[in-house]
Amino acid sequence: MDDDRKELSYKVTCANCGKEALNVKEVYSNIPRFGRTVMVSMLCSNCGYRVFDTVSLEYKGPAKQEFQVKEAKDLRARVIRSTTSTLTIPELGLALRPGPRSEAFITNVEGVLDRFSAIAEQLVSGSEGGVKGRTRTALEKIRLAMEGRVPFTVIIEDEFGNSAILPPEGT
Repeated sequence: MDDDRKELSYKVTCANCGKEALNVKEVYSNIPRFGRTVMVSMLCSNCGYRVFDTVSLEYKGPAKQEFQVKEAKDLRARVIRSTTSTLTIPELGLALRPGPRSEAFITNVEGVLDRFSAIAEQLVSGSEGGVKGRTRTALEKIRLAMEGRVPFTVIIEDEFGNSAILPPEGT
């Protein structure tokens, strides 16, 4: 293994089921534009409990980034969200805030919309009346945005500066 990438794997007691079955993998690397990071994945082979997080080993201070999605190709912009960030899409009324069960992820703008769409679909099936109607309307706006037919802004704010939006290559 080179100096830029180091992996550790070990097993510990699962906080969920109490069995020594939580497989932990830590991958340390130097990611361009982000610096030294550790990606941690935990999966319990007994109960299925899982956690994934990416943690920067460097403090960069609070950061806010905005990215304008004007056409379908902009949906390819990379979104790196840490557990400490807030991600909003004001035009669509969408917000993902940090909380005790927040997960870090790396995806693209389309992937972010897909996450919101999945939640909205669950809400549609589990709600009634006005809530169901408003949720269906929100879901339709998300679908139009996923097709590149509605311009919108993705905003990510992170008090530790560990999140980012990277424009698609070639733009």
